[in-house]
Amino acid sequence: MGRSAVFLTLIALASPSAQTPLHSQTTGQILPQHNAAQTEEWVGIRTSGGRSQKIVLHLGQPGGERGTVDLPDFGALGIPAAKFELTKNHIHFELVGDSSTAVFDGSVSRGEIDGHWTEGDRFGDFTLRRSTRSDGDSALVKKKVFIQNGDVRLSGTLVMPRTTVPVPLIVFVHGAGPDTRVSSLFLADYFAHRGVAAFAYDKRGAGESTGDWKHASFETLAGDVEAVVQFLSKQPEIDAHRIGLMGSSQGGWIAPMAALHLPIIDFVIVKSGPAVTPEQQELARVARWMTGEGASSTDIAEGQNLYKNAIAYARTGIGWDALQQEIKADSTKPWAFFPVDTPRDFYFFEQIRLFFAHDPIPVLQQLRSPLLVIFGGKDDDAPPLETEVGPLLTAMQANGKDSQLAIFPRAGHDLRIVPQSGEPWDFGRFAPGYLQLLGSWVDAKVQTR
Repeated sequence: MGRSAVFLTLIALASPSAQTPLHSQTTGQILPQHNAAQTEEWVGIRTSGGRSQKIVLHLGQPGGERGTVDLPDFGALGIPAAKFELTKNHIHFELVGDSSTAVFDGSVSRGEIDGHWTEGDRFGDFTLRRSTRSDGDSALVKKKVFIQNGDVRLSGTLVMPRTTVPVPLIVFVHGAGPDTRVSSLFLADYFAHRGVAAFAYDKRGAGESTGDWKHASFETLAGDVEAVVQFLSKQPEIDAHRIGLMGSSQGGWIAPMAALHLPIIDFVIVKSGPAVTPEQQELARVARWMTGEGASSTDIAEGQNLYKNAIAYARTGIGWDALQQEIKADSTKPWAFFPVDTPRDFYFFEQIRLFFAHDPIPVLQQLRSPLLVIFGGKDDDAPPLETEVGPLLTAMQANGKDSQLAIFPRAGHDLRIVPQSGEPWDFGRFAPGYLQLLGSWVDAKVQTR
């Protein structure tokens, strides 16, 4: 087939190998989600330094002990309220993030909550008022879904527009670590409001899913995606001819792998998925992080060398005694990578062996589905874009597929704005144009508008 031109979008921001085979007998179960009318909703804002962010607290039952929090301005829904405590006069909860925890303490009085919050060196006030709305989002239908893939039971949430006709579907594919459906619920609602059903699930071994993510290969994780698509494509409310995948970070490597084994896949979105091997990505991330922390060139070289020695040990099983001594010496440094008591069978060593050599370029070359690749120009978790774009563009043009590359110059790994030096602090928000791009691109592929 001939080559297609890749549509490259540079979005300038305004200021403020062998795959796991598809299981032919995948089984599952779809259940109604909890009734929104059984929840109690408190709506308000948190403030700091003249900036504000909307916050919504959901209590499982009136006077219940558990809750979740929405931060719609940030682009997150259903965040578990950790260490939740509610008495007649006081409330306490914590929102645990990837690199920090926001702690909220407030007084409860006559349908109002007022208090203070802290997160690292930031602090401010928050105010919540009990909402009179109790019917949730009436435009959407949410269902619990359980899908069996071999001996692993995957648990997720299917978010659908309220309609009587089959609709397109987008399935979210996780990043690294014990990722759960919570990371994708905001986008799931966003797509469902545009007429596209969305499925977010807990990675195997995380949340309500069984199994073990720590010792899973990319092929195994891609097999979970395949099982999800196979099951949902058979449901009467889903249009099996209009199903796509969106993989973020590590999921940007896995989603295209799954798509190669799923001829019904109509489109693929890769968000912040480096076009290099995980080994190259990690070594680049370490160097950029250490540079940002002010490490000297000598320290950076030492850190890189330790990481390379760990990779060599993971692959060969040789050199543990020497590596153990390096880890102990490294543990006293500000940039320590491994705990001082790291065992020789540390699960991360197996991950190195399982997938650090994965090259995404041949996979993208084989892909035939329409492809959208999105990067943030301030992504410190990936190598500099100039090292990736050449091979990536070549792969995106292969097989004549419809491809688009979008770069948001001021966005980070999660596509939220990274403040520039000298800019006033603000709460996190997605880069302007990011959501609009996702919506319009998927609309064009599934032709819902």
